[in-house]
Amino acid sequence: MNATRVLKLCLLASAAMTCPTSLMAQTSAATSVAAETGAQDNQQPSNRDIVVTGFRKSYADALRMKRNDLGVVDGISSDGLGRFPDLNVGEALQRVPGVQINREAGSRDATINLRGLPGTYARYTINGQSFADPVLDGSTPLGAFNSDVFSAIAVRKTISAKDQAGGMSGIIDLQIAPALGRKDGGFFKLAAEYDDLGSYKTPQITAGYNKHITDNFAVFGVVAYKREKFRRDSIYFNAYTPLSPTTTPNFASYADYYAPYNANGTCSAGNVCAATGTGTKGTKGVLFASDERQLVKYNEGSLLTAAGGAEWKPTDSLKVGVTGFYTRRNLNKNFTNLIELDMRSNLAVISPTTPVKVLADGNAYVQGANFSNIQINDSIRAQPLLEEMWDFNGTAEWKRDDWRVSGTLVSSRGQNNQLETQFDVRNLPTRAGNGISGSYNSGSGNISNYQLSLNNNPALTVPSGPYTWTAGNQPTQIAANGDQIIVAGSSGYGLNKVKAAQGEVERKFDLPFLSSVTLGGRYEQDRYISRGYRTSAKGVQTQNIDSGFLGANPYASSFFGGAAGNYLANWPQLDYNHIVSALQPVTVGANDTLTPLGWINDATNSAYSLYNFNVSRDIFAFYGQAEFAFKIGNIPFKGYAGLHYEHTDQLIDALTQQLGASGVSFVPTQFRQKYHDLLPAFYISANLRDNLILRAGYHEAFVRPLARTLTPTTTISANSTGYAIQYGGADLKPYYAKSFDASIEWYNRANGLVSLAAYRKSISNLIAAENRTDKLCPADATALGLGHLTTVGTTCYSDLQVAGQPAIITASGNFNQPNPITVTGLEFTVQQNLDFLPGLLKNLGGQFNYSYTTVSGKNADGTNAILPGVSKNNVNVIAYYESPKIGVRVTYSWRDQYSLTGSNSFTGGNSFVATRGQLDTSFSYKFSSQYSVSLDCFNLNNAQRVQYQVEEGIPRQVDYDGRTFTLSVRGTF
Repeated sequence: MNATRVLKLCLLASAAMTCPTSLMAQTSAATSVAAETGAQDNQQPSNRDIVVTGFRKSYADALRMKRNDLGVVDGISSDGLGRFPDLNVGEALQRVPGVQINREAGSRDATINLRGLPGTYARYTINGQSFADPVLDGSTPLGAFNSDVFSAIAVRKTISAKDQAGGMSGIIDLQIAPALGRKDGGFFKLAAEYDDLGSYKTPQITAGYNKHITDNFAVFGVVAYKREKFRRDSIYFNAYTPLSPTTTPNFASYADYYAPYNANGTCSAGNVCAATGTGTKGTKGVLFASDERQLVKYNEGSLLTAAGGAEWKPTDSLKVGVTGFYTRRNLNKNFTNLIELDMRSNLAVISPTTPVKVLADGNAYVQGANFSNIQINDSIRAQPLLEEMWDFNGTAEWKRDDWRVSGTLVSSRGQNNQLETQFDVRNLPTRAGNGISGSYNSGSGNISNYQLSLNNNPALTVPSGPYTWTAGNQPTQIAANGDQIIVAGSSGYGLNKVKAAQGEVERKFDLPFLSSVTLGGRYEQDRYISRGYRTSAKGVQTQNIDSGFLGANPYASSFFGGAAGNYLANWPQLDYNHIVSALQPVTVGANDTLTPLGWINDATNSAYSLYNFNVSRDIFAFYGQAEFAFKIGNIPFKGYAGLHYEHTDQLIDALTQQLGASGVSFVPTQFRQKYHDLLPAFYISANLRDNLILRAGYHEAFVRPLARTLTPTTTISANSTGYAIQYGGADLKPYYAKSFDASIEWYNRANGLVSLAAYRKSISNLIAAENRTDKLCPADATALGLGHLTTVGTTCYSDLQVAGQPAIITASGNFNQPNPITVTGLEFTVQQNLDFLPGLLKNLGGQFNYSYTTVSGKNADGTNAILPGVSKNNVNVIAYYESPKIGVRVTYSWRDQYSLTGSNSFTGGNSFVATRGQLDTSFSYKFSSQYSVSLDCFNLNNAQRVQYQVEEGIPRQVDYDGRTFTLSVRGTF
């Protein structure tokens, strides 16, 4: 596939939206859209509906779902060609008001935020039932689900008593149509994906078949397979450090930006002091980018997703069915290749080459410098990723007259394994100078002006022996004649199991007010198994280390698609396979344990000590809901009122770390917690006119802490100055929200909508980083083996000593903070088909939606609350042109800046991600009623993700993904 030709086709598709007549002149546009029929649409249109296919059908189906639902809901539907024309489920969902995709997520995991809250605050279901999310430390990775198997995706924003609990921000329901509701016949898709960053080409295939064996018994199956090969290139400015008189020869030029020392020789808190400092221009020093990295994250593997089921209706009253779902994303050839220039050593020489710039935060910066005698690290990290989940859902429903009885059985299993093996070669500075020199310029917020150069080529060399590893040194470090070789990596394994049984009885009434009453119960058994390991360099075969560890870098010539100015090109790559074959098999000692990857495990590291535990939850739920309908004057009202009760019995089996004379040992420990929750829900809507609906609702919801955030046991680890406490989280409790929703929806014409929705969520019991004094520095820490503690200034000291000095104690952990926060938002949507226009213009249509989110309240430390990863403003603009033969869709998704979690450790200010907009297009052509071809183009404008410090002129990280194109041929039979 020629990239230039593909790009021209995509740009042509975009241009068609502004000049459709020139494109449509080549087609038989005279046929009315109203005459088309959807190949997969099994619903009968009402007298207000227009029967449509393609993009028009997709938006019409989503609108029908929204209008008919008993609640506030948005969603997306597959088009008449049986597809979501987006890269993955997460990319498709970002078109929904209130949804934002997280581009921080690696490997196209496509996690999302919903209504101003992180993805972990949402509940994910398949056909309304919970499943075993394949999660490790974050939210459900929607990139692990091929969208080809789903018929629609609903985003429920008001939650009823009958819904699954656990969705504070809402419920994302992945819908698979049942067998009896499908039309007979088969379908297929053959596709090829092209990623222009790296010029990678990969195939995709989807096939499915639906069959009514008899009038009342049907089966279906669909399988979607795709190879994945893509990468993300990044430039990091990982640290900003004040210039030092020790390392900056012309430091006197910057003395006015440094505070003088106090009379007693101390430096006031918050200042950066120098002996020659005057403080006339500032007191925080002059910062420079002291740690810079160029990085390539290469991803390769496969995604297999399948669904199948059967449905039987033996009588008019009884219907039973089964639906199975399976997905496996195995990116087994994931590698991160990076080079790091660390200028923070006291032996380095730093000479700025750009003038000082003072920002609004009061900090002063220089953008460029010459350097010498710095540390260079070259690293290769194998990071295979496995996300796998299967789900079995059996249903039975009996309906007769005014009664309905239903039952559901669920069995599901998900796993998420994120492994890592890291090898570094590090050339360190020396007192005599290591011969390394060069220059850099960060580009001042414009990455095309970025510059990084080294005078030595290659950038570094494999250190010569002798090679030594000692227990007293860093466990991952091999000393090598003044330099270092690192063998490291943390691996996490998460296995999630869910089994559930649910029963429900509904009685309908023909009464002036009450229309139905539903009672139900559910038992769910959740099991989560967490395992963690930490690779060490102990026992590796150092005698096999040779110059072959370093080789040519296949990414150097195409790095950042050429958009990163004068980047460092003489950048070698470590040969991963050669290094593994040289260093393994390791020599195993008497008390050593091997990791699953064949390295000796470091049991003192938190990756092991914190993450080996099991969480068991037995959940009992009971609910009741009454639905009502009545009229006041000529205005019909309908809605529901209900209660949902849940009892949770949680048991954690963990290992408690003990430090003894013989080293580290672990003792089995159990933690049990029980909690009860009563969750009311109320909703009412009024049809003010036939086409005008007013909705309002209130519900309460809660979210249980993620299993891997519990890290149940408290651990103590030693360091060069003292000890670090990591508090366990076994006592963490759920967090809760009271949600108010309202919307007004005007269906001004067939398949047209103008709507405004508002919501307000009051959230309590949020989990926050530990900041309580009695935890950070408890007076009596003898139970932890740390003696008695005292706070001096901001430092916690023990009466124990390390290297002849009082031990410094640091502490971290999480707790349920007492301060509530409030999230408020607005969502405005306009969706229109322009089929009332004459001629070719009647084939136009589109959607515009805008979301606004804000937060108020205080964190536990008294600072203002923020919503990490959530933009205040988000816009989607979608336009399409569709005739019987040709369909064109252009989408533009924009979000403004947002803050990342926590404060930056280098300057104390928040780190932000800059405003970003992405342009996508989709073009389809139908050869006949059975066969079509489509071209989908993503990130046509080559948008980058830019993270910065305080303002965009001080970059922290820039990510480049390039453009992606998918060419598909579809058919039915």
